[in-house]
Amino acid sequence: MDHNRTLFIANSVYQLMTVLHLRRTFPEPGETELLLTDITPGLPELLPRVEESGLFTRVFSAQASILGEQYSMTKEASLDELLRNYREALRWIFSDELHEPAKIWCANFDLLTRLLAYRFGCEIAWYEDGFSSYVIDYLDPKRAAVNRHPLGQGLSQQVGGVWLYEPRLAMRGDHLKNCRIPKISTHDREFVECLNRIFAYHAPHDPADFVFLEQSFRAEKIATNDLDLMRLCRDFVGGGRFIVKPHPRNPENLPVSLGLSRRYPDASPWELTLLNGAAEGKTVLTVCSNAALTPRLVFGTDLNTVMLYKLFEGKVLWKEDDRLRRYLLAFQREFAGSRYFVPETSYELRHILRYLGGIV
Repeated sequence: MDHNRTLFIANSVYQLMTVLHLRRTFPEPGETELLLTDITPGLPELLPRVEESGLFTRVFSAQASILGEQYSMTKEASLDELLRNYREALRWIFSDELHEPAKIWCANFDLLTRLLAYRFGCEIAWYEDGFSSYVIDYLDPKRAAVNRHPLGQGLSQQVGGVWLYEPRLAMRGDHLKNCRIPKISTHDREFVECLNRIFAYHAPHDPADFVFLEQSFRAEKIATNDLDLMRLCRDFVGGGRFIVKPHPRNPENLPVSLGLSRRYPDASPWELTLLNGAAEGKTVLTVCSNAALTPRLVFGTDLNTVMLYKLFEGKVLWKEDDRLRRYLLAFQREFAGSRYFVPETSYELRHILRYLGGIV
């Protein structure tokens, strides 16, 4: 083991942004490597520009989606086969040779992360990945078969802490230490420009004053009424002033196909739209996307925000929906500013949108 090697793992755009911030905020001694996975399509394509940032000794990629397609964390037979043959499963999915780390920073306890943690037995630092990091005890033996398996149940002993932008909101129910990630400053132009280069940011040119942030319900095969909520909001504010920002994991842009929205003009991360000031004066609409809470939790700023989860029909988190509702209520009571709204009826939604400049 190289006692000075640290491995960061990023599965999404939000995770990559946080990893880059962590790398600058908490310098790790020795070599620092970054692993980009294909859990979010297109993420490994950013590899050359991340390398150019000079923040990591090495950047490489992994086809982590293959593991999810072949094995299940909830089916004991499949899981047993994977854990007992993990070296073979890991053999062909990396773009470069795998080096042994002394510490792994991860945001998810997916199959790839668990296999690496099991293989190396090193310290794990768990960093934030939106509201799930505040409300889900991923290591609870009751939650999944992988946590009860003899080869997987020791992972909790390796986790040295959970790093969150707002530790006071944590309500997972485990006994892990919650540590604070400093907020990302919108005035840190060096970091903003670094992110702009990595993600090839271009300011979206669109007159929409109301932006609906889609969530990954269809990617996760969760039946919901989110399309009906989009239609309701569009009708209340007028089609010309309404647009849907699609979620990158959803396989099809249904809001566009169904005529609920024109195509969003840019593929840049929403967080960069915020950091570059391009969302000023706009209103964010969503069921309960963490991206709508980002201005307050991550950047310490306010934006007109309308959360629709009380009008939502469906499961956001199959096993932790009650805890998620408590989390959202705690955020509303303790952290939300005066520009944060949670309508309980369509009638109330209509009047909120009128107050925020809608046409009805």
